[in-house]
Amino acid sequence: MIHTSVFGYNHKPPRLVVVMIIDQFSYSYINKLFPRLKYGLRYLLDNGVVYTNAYMPHGQPGTSTGHAGLNTGTCADYHGFTSNTWYENGKKVACDDDFTGDALVIDPRHGSTYDYGKSAIRLKADGISDQCALQTEPSSHFAVYSISGKSRSAIAAAGSLGKAVWFDTGSGLFTSSKAYFEHLPEWLQQFNKYNNCNRMGSVMWERMYPESPYAYNFFNINNYDYARIDHSILDISLPVRDETHHKNPYHYFQKMPQSNQLIFDCAHACIKTHVGRKHRDRLLLWVCLSPLDKVGHQFGPDSLEAIDMVYHLDKQIQRFMRQTLRIIGKHEVVFVVTADHGVMSFPELLRDQGLQQAQRVERLKLIERINKQIEEKHDVKNLVIGFKSQELVLDPAVEETLSPEDHEEILWDMKLWALKEPGVKNVWTHDELLHLPTQPGTLEDNIKHQLFKGRNGSIIIQPDPYMVITQWDKGASHKTPYNYDTHVPVIIFNSGKFERRFVRKRVAALQLPNTIAEIFNVPKPSASTYDILPELFDPEYK
Repeated sequence: MIHTSVFGYNHKPPRLVVVMIIDQFSYSYINKLFPRLKYGLRYLLDNGVVYTNAYMPHGQPGTSTGHAGLNTGTCADYHGFTSNTWYENGKKVACDDDFTGDALVIDPRHGSTYDYGKSAIRLKADGISDQCALQTEPSSHFAVYSISGKSRSAIAAAGSLGKAVWFDTGSGLFTSSKAYFEHLPEWLQQFNKYNNCNRMGSVMWERMYPESPYAYNFFNINNYDYARIDHSILDISLPVRDETHHKNPYHYFQKMPQSNQLIFDCAHACIKTHVGRKHRDRLLLWVCLSPLDKVGHQFGPDSLEAIDMVYHLDKQIQRFMRQTLRIIGKHEVVFVVTADHGVMSFPELLRDQGLQQAQRVERLKLIERINKQIEEKHDVKNLVIGFKSQELVLDPAVEETLSPEDHEEILWDMKLWALKEPGVKNVWTHDELLHLPTQPGTLEDNIKHQLFKGRNGSIIIQPDPYMVITQWDKGASHKTPYNYDTHVPVIIFNSGKFERRFVRKRVAALQLPNTIAEIFNVPKPSASTYDILPELFDPEYK
């Protein structure tokens, strides 16, 4: 007799788990739009196990930190992705940068490589992706893929042993790096051949419900006073490739529902290749959907663009699920929807609505004020060189010229000066916060768990609610420990097993990797200490 306590909750686990991570999909969208949703999102909300109080335990929530957490089941103090970028020895690096020469990014047009590398070399903890990939057997391949519009999202979710695939802003095709493939796999080459977005030439974003007076009946939906782009990008023919934008010629396309559809189509091609009804192969697939994040930053979560993006996602998820079920039986696939972080509305808009504490502080002006005070009191120039994720970063070359006593005194003064800034609640030196006794689950504890040696600033600032310190004079942000930035959906659906339940207990979204491990009957990520998500498995399962 087989005892399930040996093998997990089920001796015949599903062969496919699809995790859809919607970048910047705050739970507030569900509260706001639930009555108006009627396709895939609505089906999952009506039929899945819905965790209504799931949170990212992050003090500075962001894309790479969130995706890495959903993979590793731990915080940045273990996995190391403290932010999308950070400073190392005074120079800014991206979380997925790889300068070894062994991870050069592949140019998907002709198979050569670019002159830069991307990999998970900076990810310091294994994830559920790695654990699944390690379970490959001669008779049963276990594939792990992460498909995204952003390299950092794909890499954070894929880890070292999964396969990361992302939209290449040099070509408009999907690519990867030598860290994952010697050559792009045949199925991806074929997908690029027949799904080249450049053939469209131009693209237009049309409303999901153009005739509905109800779908867009919200205050401030057409308010562009505080947006980074002062007009709507709907109903305008825009170039797929904008040659005038040298940094990213696909910046228009990446903000549109068509970009999400391309990611879904690539994910569908991956599923067709790696699982089917007639073999035993398994697949963990991350589908990382980034356009909502791009329009959210530009136009805000209250905008027509953000709301209509969710409507399109609702329909696109339905189509994707139906395509998937035509490939593999409904009992053999688990669908998950979650997010990496939330978002705060424009502080200026919140002030207009009566939240007088809401405010925006420009990062460069804060740095200038602190540097001026340091120079006036200590005769040290330009000590602060950056502000990343609510942290003041110091120039290591200048620090080396200071005695230990002077260095400590300057840090203490910086802390006091920062505390006097309007809208600042707490300030710590890095070492002070690192050794601060905190209670699990508190905001201070969440901020502390985002510290990783060599990747944080010397001064860590906790702003008041609805206060943001940012490089942008307009647009929306998400770098604070408060509910609007950390409350995210977690929805799990497996026909006949995980369905029709609302769970209102507070949970951490980082419980998901260990839950996936339980579903697949594979080892859990090594650094994760979270319990599996509650009320999901059979009542007798302990």
